[in-house]
Amino acid sequence: MGKAFKYMFGIGAAIIALGIAVFLIFTYWEKILSYTAAGARVATNILGSLAGNTSEDKDPSDYYDI
Repeated sequence: MGKAFKYMFGIGAAIIALGIAVFLIFTYWEKILSYTAAGARVATNILGSLAGNTSEDKDPSDYYDI
């Protein structure tokens, strides 16, 4: 009987955690996309500068744009 309660508690906790994760993703989706895009721009600029292609040559306003 105790094993069954542990099993049901584990399943219930997993369902609640999944529900909270879905709620947070839907609530903060715009911020998630914004931070992802900003991180990609910074990474692109850093990798470009390491490869010898700097953003300053193309558009100085986009250099390390966060």
